[in-house]
Order: sequence, then structure tokens, then C-alpha cells
Amino acid sequence: MKEFRTSIPPYESASILLKEIDKDDVKHQEYHDIGEGKQMCVLVFERYYFRTSGNASLTVIMENMNGITNVRCISSGSAEQMVFKFDLGAGKNFAAWAERVLSEYLI
Repeated sequence: MKEFRTSIPPYESASILLKEIDKDDVKHQEYHDIGEGKQMCVLVFERYYFRTSGNASLTVIMENMNGITNVRCISSGSAEQMVFKFDLGAGKNFAAWAERVLSEYLI
């Protein structure tokens, strides 16, 4: 899991991430306007990695319940082999992608 904070609201963070990924990789989008400027959104992505011969998923949870946008990236990767499930860094790479895309807004 990778955690970081951004200076922009969750909905804006989500919009930036969605502009930087292939639409076919977006599996789920969920948005909640709590009121009083508080927002929460969840994005789920899935991408095929050749090095693992399998898909890696990334769930990104963004919320600003305490005034600052917290971003949590949870990756899950799998390999083609049934016995050994090594993701060879695919999951970590996927989570790092989200942080890179939002790097201009990190605090």
C-alpha cells in the first residue's frame, strides 16, 4: 500500500488520474459528496503486465475528511503460474504510477 497527500480535492485528483490511463483499464468509479466540501472517491484499475503474464489491479481511495486529501493506493498483482504468485514489481509499479501522475500536487 502506498499513501500520500495532495493539495487538490479528491474529485480533481480522480479526474487527473482518469485522464492519464487507458479507458479500458478503468473498472470502477465511485464518488461521494459528503457535504461541507468533503469528498470521497474510489477508483479501481486493472492493467495487463507482460512480465507477469497476468493482470495487476490498483484501488485508489481519495478522501479529504480532515481537510487534506489523503490518497491510498492498494495494488494487487498476479502471475500466470498457479503455484508461485510473484508479481515481479508490477503492483508496486502500478501504485507508483498514481503518485507520479499526481506529483505536481503532492504535499
